[in-house]
Amino acid sequence: MSHDTASILALDVGGTKTSVAAVRSLPATGFVPLRPPVRFPTPRDPDAFLDAVVAAAEEALPDGSLPSAVGIGVPGPLDAVSGIVETSPNIGWRDFAIAALVSQRFDGVPVAIEDDANTGALGEAIAGAGRGADPYAYLPLGTGLGGGIIIDGRIVRGAHGAAGEVGHMAVDHRTGPRCSCGRRNCVEAWCAGAGMARRARELWPSRRSPNGERAPRDAAAVFALAKSGDPDALWLVGQARHALASAIATILATVDPAVVTVGGSIGVAQPAFVRGAFKEATRLVHATPGRAVRLRRPVLGEQSVLAGAAVLGLRAADKA
Repeated sequence: MSHDTASILALDVGGTKTSVAAVRSLPATGFVPLRPPVRFPTPRDPDAFLDAVVAAAEEALPDGSLPSAVGIGVPGPLDAVSGIVETSPNIGWRDFAIAALVSQRFDGVPVAIEDDANTGALGEAIAGAGRGADPYAYLPLGTGLGGGIIIDGRIVRGAHGAAGEVGHMAVDHRTGPRCSCGRRNCVEAWCAGAGMARRARELWPSRRSPNGERAPRDAAAVFALAKSGDPDALWLVGQARHALASAIATILATVDPAVVTVGGSIGVAQPAFVRGAFKEATRLVHATPGRAVRLRRPVLGEQSVLAGAAVLGLRAADKA
């Protein structure tokens, strides 16, 4: 196999599935891979993961070629500089030198990795909802709540790689529900999918609600029940909206972004909920950022991380 000096391999590594695609460049809008993205269940065994990436690359790249660089968006915590996933609870990886090992599988090409929320933010900033906006803030709201900040086209990591991580900021006090991180009353525990599912089981411990209907067991069902006027579901959605508003307000007050996007499965599926949280957030901060900031829906959808990974790969290739 030979290197295709124009092809970049992009990986979106998730807790349950990984998507792999190849590009030669990134258009101003959208994400257009050379071939349809290849998806596979994310193995918990690192060697099995590497084997699966090589197999997927053979389908994604031009026949018989190797990429000139690889970009990877992956759940952390991680060290983007050393290319190591320090611990990824949703996958089970610990101290996985993913950049070096992927590079070995592709004959030593440069590999760049980033936290998946940061990578999604980069994708939307370059080719999606954040084009022309500086600074730009992207909050993926799905199973959890992440955050990425882009200034001058670059990811803002902060001194400890935690910039924008508003999902694990406590709302009001520390006596609320326990979060998956082990602490109490985090934003994510109230407004993200896993947290809303836990709150639903607490509100409706029986499989049937008081009116005899099937009790909600996930965020989508909670939102549907709230739309029917159920008071408990309305309360839960209201708490979730306030938590998300608090997170957005923190971003507004500290970063003063030109544009904010709330993506992820809940962000895309519940635009009215997002608009309500954003409106509340603008009332919680100084008048200037509250009045001037704009809310934009995500443009790239589920391909935001792939697009961001492509940007990482293109920049790594330029530095090589």
